[in-house]
Amino acid sequence: MNHHRRGRCPQFVAISLAFIALLLVPCPAQALEKATLQLKWLHHFQFAGYYAALEKGFYRRAGLDVTIKEGGPATEVEDEVLSGRADFGVGTSAILLRRARGEDLVVLGQIFQHSAGVLITPRRTGIHSLADMARRRFMYSNQHGDMLTLLRQNGVDEKELVQVPHSGDPQDLIDGKADVMMGYSFNEPFILEQKGEPYLLFSPLTYGIDFYGDNFFTTRANIDTRREFVEAFREATLDGWRYAMAHKAEVAELILAKYSRKKSRDWLMFEANQMESLIQPTLVEMGYQNPARWRHIGKSFEELGMVPRGFDTTGVSFDPAPGTDYRLVLRVLLVCGAVIVVLVVIVMKFRQLNQDLKGEVAERKAAEEAFRESEERLRVIFETSQAGIIMVDPEGIIRFANKRMAEMFGCTHDELIGSSYLSHLHPGQCATGSALMEKLIRGEVDQASTERRYRCGEGGEFWGYLSGRRLETPDGKLQALVGIISDITDRIKADEARQKALMLVETLLAHSPMGITVFDGESGACILVNQAAADISGNDKEALLGRNFRNSSSWRDGGLIAVAESVLADGDARPFEAQLPTSGENDVTLRCHLSRFEVEGKPHLLVLGQDITQERRLELENKRIEAQMLNMQKLESLGVLAGGIAHDFNNILTGIVGNITFAELSLEPRHKAAAPLSKAEKACQRAAELASQLLTFARGGQPIKKAFSVKPLVGESLSLVLRGTNVKAAIDIPDDVCVIEADEGQISQAFNNIVINAVHAMPGGGTLTVAGEDTVMEIGNPFGLAPGPYLRISFSDQGCGIREEDLERIFDPYFTTKTSGTGLGLASTHSIVARHGGIVLVDSVLEKGTTFTIYLPSTGHCVAAEEGQDHAGRAHGGGESVVVMDDEEMIRELTRDMLAALGYRVEVCGDGAEAVELYRAGCARGERYSAVIMDLTVPGGMGGKEAAQQILALDPTARLIVSSGYSNDPVMSEYRSCGFCATLVKPYTAREIGRVLSEAIDG
Repeated sequence: MNHHRRGRCPQFVAISLAFIALLLVPCPAQALEKATLQLKWLHHFQFAGYYAALEKGFYRRAGLDVTIKEGGPATEVEDEVLSGRADFGVGTSAILLRRARGEDLVVLGQIFQHSAGVLITPRRTGIHSLADMARRRFMYSNQHGDMLTLLRQNGVDEKELVQVPHSGDPQDLIDGKADVMMGYSFNEPFILEQKGEPYLLFSPLTYGIDFYGDNFFTTRANIDTRREFVEAFREATLDGWRYAMAHKAEVAELILAKYSRKKSRDWLMFEANQMESLIQPTLVEMGYQNPARWRHIGKSFEELGMVPRGFDTTGVSFDPAPGTDYRLVLRVLLVCGAVIVVLVVIVMKFRQLNQDLKGEVAERKAAEEAFRESEERLRVIFETSQAGIIMVDPEGIIRFANKRMAEMFGCTHDELIGSSYLSHLHPGQCATGSALMEKLIRGEVDQASTERRYRCGEGGEFWGYLSGRRLETPDGKLQALVGIISDITDRIKADEARQKALMLVETLLAHSPMGITVFDGESGACILVNQAAADISGNDKEALLGRNFRNSSSWRDGGLIAVAESVLADGDARPFEAQLPTSGENDVTLRCHLSRFEVEGKPHLLVLGQDITQERRLELENKRIEAQMLNMQKLESLGVLAGGIAHDFNNILTGIVGNITFAELSLEPRHKAAAPLSKAEKACQRAAELASQLLTFARGGQPIKKAFSVKPLVGESLSLVLRGTNVKAAIDIPDDVCVIEADEGQISQAFNNIVINAVHAMPGGGTLTVAGEDTVMEIGNPFGLAPGPYLRISFSDQGCGIREEDLERIFDPYFTTKTSGTGLGLASTHSIVARHGGIVLVDSVLEKGTTFTIYLPSTGHCVAAEEGQDHAGRAHGGGESVVVMDDEEMIRELTRDMLAALGYRVEVCGDGAEAVELYRAGCARGERYSAVIMDLTVPGGMGGKEAAQQILALDPTARLIVSSGYSNDPVMSEYRSCGFCATLVKPYTAREIGRVLSEAIDG
């Protein structure tokens, strides 16, 4: 009996323990639990994750039978959930506003990390800012807390909106039934763009309001009483969203087939792609919500008075980690009670136990089958994933991967398994990739996300986004590293293209020769400026940024503010030219082009500026040059006239002077007619000098030089100019100063101009002192003159002096400070002195006087020596034969008579051709002429220059003398290069013609 009991005891214990174990195993649900989800809007891709969770069986596998209810503009989702008509709802950050009323709503998961809500208005409504929306027709919905915040921040209260029914159709905007619509950035813009309707978007993100977008929620009562039910719905929903974002095209087709045919496939795909940046599935874990961000949103509501002060947001987000579960303790207590019952009725329940064991076996088989099905589904998902999935062992060897990973790495699946992960990295990424892997292996980080550059076969490459984490054994040891790699090459290229475009714009701004400045149209502050604009204003770019054009005094004085306000008001671009002060000493003349453009509905002012200061200066300079050219043309005409007059005048004077000097030859020195004849001769010579000065002033020309002393010339200039004035003269020039070799008429003109200026500088009278002395210029002298002997002559007055700013311009043509002056006096003086190889300097002190100093090259011989040389030449001939050619009969006869009286044999002719024939005939007879005097210019006949060439061809040793009334003709100054050996300037005296002729023959 005891043996029988001992045999049955172990069996009893085993059966009891088995029964206890069965009680601990949770019984599978026999029926799906019903749940209702209330959407906040019409069927869109916006709710794709819920459709995917339902249609792809995620809810069913979680034991849920879910019904999805469509919402609309009038749907109050929170009321549906609070009333029990729905278990779950899709909401926004506005849930905080309901919680502030005491409604305990809890967000189970966050789907949109950024809100998609926007305000949309057609451009034709004239609405350019949020403030413009007050008292306008508004398709309004209070489902968006961020939209309410946006309006409140910009001074628009809900009471100021003229609310019209919200149909959810942007066609109402196109048809003019409303002015503003509250919509989504991925929805209504698609229709407006297809319809070709220009519009403006006002996004909270633009104004710094970054709230959460769509989420799904329930009540705290549901969580407390049905936690497993809530957690099952949450996990299945997140699985649905993961599937929807990975299979956008498939889910779009599903929506078209079962939920809404009002939208095209392109529309749904447009929504899907736009939602990618709002959900950020590759960056943020699906459903993740940050308590700190909820506090930030609550703080924003609090600042606008939308929730009470000190509002606590702690309970708004659901914590998926379970708390302490007392049901296990209760279950253990129940098991203990059950054990007692089992001990009492073990025999009675034996058959039932066997039946339960059979049922358990059947259930295990069903569970294994379900596991195989689940495993197959996971395998399909794994192999069809668009992202590469790999598993790397602690040694860095790839032990597991899907086919997509092999495709991305450009190899077969067999080649991929067993290869080193680092071997697939681009060479430039190996160092950083290896460092990151080491951190994961050592456990310094649990997971990591980064962008990596990978190899793709031979020579190929791609950019991938890697999300990796540690896979650990139950005891915490590293089993493997699991990574998911998405191909982001297109995005990287797009970012690079965008960066290049930005660099191009920055380069264009930096290298633009025009100044470019952009101002905020509302505040007037400068928000962009390039280097050219900074250079024009004379400031740094940093100093210009932030400056307000409405506060700029230079803009106000230049009239730019009024033009800018007009452009901002009517939008019409305007050119403008203004003179503005800069940070430098001088003003700048600016040619501007002002235009208006808008960014997100806000007006901006674009100012293109070009510095045309130099251009305007050149225009003024060109006008001045044109005036000078006109004066020069007049002067040239005057020169032609003066030349003709001087030639004829000199011919007449030659007859007068020649006859006077010829008469003097017949008189005794003490004859009473000698003195009057001498005075008449000097007067004629003075007239000849005036004619020469007139020609020099009008036409310039090279000087016809001869040796003379400047002291008598200075005396004549002072006597001529100072006669009839209250200015006295003082001459301090030694008698033995060296003579100069120069054009006496031009030097006289230069002296006269300086003396005239001195008289004008001393209207109240004074003394003009003229001093002269010999000096020598050494090599490298400060004036840049050639080394040698010079004569220094200074003219010092006691006048008003010359201003410092005028000193540099007094020698410029046409510059004058006199009301009646021409500005040519000192300019011609400077030109005459320069042509003689000298220099003229000026030194002046205001209210004390001015000194002009002239340096002229001298011969180095004193007056007495030069006079001795003059007298050395003989005045009379010894019977030599001479030919005289002149077109004036009076001059021919006079010259013949004078030369005959001087002892020469003379033959005369009227033009150069006759002179050539006479010379040829003389050579033929063997009677070569000793000299030929030829007039340079013969109207209608051969002149002296051409005749000289023909005579020299007959006799290279011929002694030829050129004579002309055109004292400034180049031949007169360059006579030797034309074959002449001497010059005879009209009018000439008997003594002068005798001297020149004797020097030519003797030479």
